[in-house]
Amino acid sequence: MKITIRKATENEYRAIIHLLASNALPTADIYEKNITLFVGLIDEKIIATIGIETYGEVALLRSLCVKDELKNQKLGEKMLSYLLSFCTHEKIETLYLLTTTAERYFVRHSFEKITREETPLAIQQTREFQDICPASAVVMACNIT
Repeated sequence: MKITIRKATENEYRAIIHLLASNALPTADIYEKNITLFVGLIDEKIIATIGIETYGEVALLRSLCVKDELKNQKLGEKMLSYLLSFCTHEKIETLYLLTTTAERYFVRHSFEKITREETPLAIQQTREFQDICPASAVVMACNIT
């Protein structure tokens, strides 16, 4: 099963929103200008998505998501690997994320739990950090460089 990963087009945002919503992931702010979404495609159909919200040398990972029927096939790992390569190319030094359900998954992929206070101000000021994710969400960080 070959997956193709690329930057999402605006025409694909509706399908991305549906995929995110079906997995109870946030969609409220994905049209904001500093958010870039990527899609994973099999046979030209969107089966996965991942995004990044960029603030200079730091960024916030946005909603890694794979269609339910294709989970546990390492597609999420391929999406995450693609995003980490993108971060290297864009000279992003640290990637942050908020999660209420996937802490163990991201620990296996070099992310470490940090406190909300340790999070850079640029990330603390995002809608996801302030409004969208609950205060109980775990904050994690991965050094890229």
